[in-house]
Amino acid sequence: MKKTMVTLSRLGPFALENRLDRRHDTEIFRAVHLKQHRQAAIQILPARYAADPVGRKQLQARSELLKKLNHPNIVRCYGAGIDESTAFLAMELVEGESLAQYMDDRMSMMWGVILDIAQQICAGMEFAHSRGICHLRLNPCCVLLAGEGLKHPDLPLEVKLTNFWAGVAWRKEPVSEPTVENQQYLAPEQFDPDAELDARTDIFSLGCIMYRALSGNVPFPLAEGADIKSPERFATVPPRIGSLALDCPIWLDRLVMQMIDVDPAKRVASMEAVASALRETRTAVAAGTSSLEHAVVGNAGRNSSIETGADKKDAKRLLKKKEAKGPAGPIYERPWFLVVCLLLILGTIGYAFMPLSEQQLFDRGAKLMESTQDTDWKVAEETYFLPLIEKYPDSPHAAEAQAFVDKIWIHDAETRLWRKGQLGRDYSNEGERWLAGARKLNDLGNQLGAWSQYEVMVAQLNPDSPEERPYYLIAQQEIEALKQRKIVVTDHVEVASVNDFLARADKAAEKGETEQARLIYRRILSLYDGTSQLYDQVQSAREGLANLPSK
Repeated sequence: MKKTMVTLSRLGPFALENRLDRRHDTEIFRAVHLKQHRQAAIQILPARYAADPVGRKQLQARSELLKKLNHPNIVRCYGAGIDESTAFLAMELVEGESLAQYMDDRMSMMWGVILDIAQQICAGMEFAHSRGICHLRLNPCCVLLAGEGLKHPDLPLEVKLTNFWAGVAWRKEPVSEPTVENQQYLAPEQFDPDAELDARTDIFSLGCIMYRALSGNVPFPLAEGADIKSPERFATVPPRIGSLALDCPIWLDRLVMQMIDVDPAKRVASMEAVASALRETRTAVAAGTSSLEHAVVGNAGRNSSIETGADKKDAKRLLKKKEAKGPAGPIYERPWFLVVCLLLILGTIGYAFMPLSEQQLFDRGAKLMESTQDTDWKVAEETYFLPLIEKYPDSPHAAEAQAFVDKIWIHDAETRLWRKGQLGRDYSNEGERWLAGARKLNDLGNQLGAWSQYEVMVAQLNPDSPEERPYYLIAQQEIEALKQRKIVVTDHVEVASVNDFLARADKAAEKGETEQARLIYRRILSLYDGTSQLYDQVQSAREGLANLPSK
């Protein structure tokens, strides 16, 4: 008899703890090896891998191949097992979060961080491809992030790739079908049963991940009601990243657009070439190389993986024209002119590096807050408001800057909560869970239950913690809104909740818990006084309040 997910607590030599993830017909648990006392991640596989000798042989062969993927940027596979009729894989446990969660929790990502992540993905994928293994399901959920970079933005992130299972030979039998959301990262040839799949298929998926991280959108989104397998989705050329993220270097823009070309033959040829192009991008940006110069010399004179859109011969001709233009000995080559320019540059640099005053910090941040773009708000927070609060904590503008920061944090918290609700993802902290619970009570018409939940948040959350503060402030705002609100009762659920809270208040009064009873009676009066449908309950609350002993 197959063990169910409800009763399953031990699998082979592993004791299962909490569930980490659920993917279609598989689940992943945190586990501990009972003899070795080593933590691991256990993936419960579909029943077909334990049902017959063919499935068991296939499972063993695949696990042996996956065990060979011993690389710092790939989650280790320790092996496979079958306990009664349950097949599973034992894998390295990564303490962190997926790239999908990381992107959802942040309104924007710096291109340098994306470059670091992409380079580590390339390293892992290049290793796998050299062993004849393609991923073919690469998406942000398969990219795990760990390390101190999760807590401190200035420190590096560690990248681990997981869910290596498909392989070219196994593409007809993935361990689980990706969600519709993750299928938007698949290459067009993956929807053609006769097409050849190779390393360029993974390159397309990595390009889609980078496009999403840089711009906030997938390059080939699925229209509502459209078929994910329809070739029409790939007929429209996606906007260039530079038009969506103005800080994206042109080199990175062009590289990603090559990677997501619908025609595999026009993509970058290998993960090694992608990694080289990423290093080339960083070098070109640091050196301030122009696109014409890059077209001529490429990567320090070597062939470049990045297409600049300029023909090499034309670029040489244009550069020569630029060099030959003008009379011999122009003014800008004369020593005195160069000295004056140097002094001006030094003066400009000195002025630019002068610390901004309190007023300048506030004015620049406030100007950005007039924008409707989340990226502008984030720049205002990190570049102007937080430095102002740190450097001038007692200044008149500190409180105003903190109010702007609170507004940004509340907006970010509300956006994360909405996204996780839409995608069905787990909540990251107590503040999110409590707020989601209160909102659900409110939607059900249980205003008093929601009020109580908000009161718990105010009592339990720490307003000095950056993580908890936005939820603390949201709870305060919701309580004030409830105090001012007069409810029109339209649902029997709300009547039932009022009756329930009235009974709680009466019981608290009988026990001598005067303050608790007073609090509930006052909430009922605040919300429903003047509501005809709850006239009797309001009168009962008024009488109960009058009968309580005075303070």
